[in-house]
Amino acid sequence: MAENITDKFQINLNQNLWGLVVAYGSLGAAERWGLKNLIGLSTILSIVLTISVIFTTVVYTWNYCKKKAGF
Repeated sequence: MAENITDKFQINLNQNLWGLVVAYGSLGAAERWGLKNLIGLSTILSIVLTISVIFTTVVYTWNYCKKKAGF
């Protein structure tokens, strides 16, 4: 049986990263078509989700390093 092309890709993203993808996508679409309200909303959402991704990455890395070092 033939494999689908989607079977070759396994995209594992958490909710923060999916939200960031959607926020940046909507920001790009809003700028492309000049949708002023969507630009404002997606800018705020992009900033909040970027901060969230940075925070969760730092905490995850901190915990990983603590566990790896045996603290």
